[in-house]
Amino acid sequence: ERTALRGAFPDGPGIVVISGTGTIAVGRDGHGHEHRCAGWGWLLDGAGSAMDLGRDGLALSLQMADGRLVDGPLRDRIWQALALNPADAGSAQAIKALVVEPSFGAAGFARLAPVVAELAENGDPHAQAVVQRSADALAAMVGAIARRLELSHPPVWALGGALLHLKPLRDRFGSALEANCPGAHLANPAGDACDGALILALELIRPR
Repeated sequence: ERTALRGAFPDGPGIVVISGTGTIAVGRDGHGHEHRCAGWGWLLDGAGSAMDLGRDGLALSLQMADGRLVDGPLRDRIWQALALNPADAGSAQAIKALVVEPSFGAAGFARLAPVVAELAENGDPHAQAVVQRSADALAAMVGAIARRLELSHPPVWALGGALLHLKPLRDRFGSALEANCPGAHLANPAGDACDGALILALELIRPR
């Protein structure tokens, strides 16, 4: 995340938000001070990630299965993505066993994120609520960094598989950013993480 930050904003302030299987954000002010937010591992802090989208969607599907929520297309689509039969009464118990298998983990939940995003794009209200929570969580990270570093109009580079490939999340993040961190704006990076690594390496070898 720090090489991405320096590549994107080599000479000035800015904030990088990364949302893939997990999430992390880091920012830098004009004096070189940095502040990191989130990224504490999927068991503790996955808000805004593909893992969170998939897990929250799966949790809702179980609430539909036991009658706490009205059943809908979200349950069918997610269970089918797990190769389970939505009409089989034993599928809910199978999910309970599946998610604790060592091979499932954060990536297992993240693989369900595209299903949730597609449902959100097609108007499913439960999926839309899940995506909105993640977008708000990402915007909250930017707000926390901006306050800590006293950045009034920080440029923000959004990257990572979830933000790049899940359009509903990307769109809602842009809107949430305006609401949660007035003045922050999405910006194009000057370079990528490789450029940032070269900048940091050059600083280490440059004579002081």
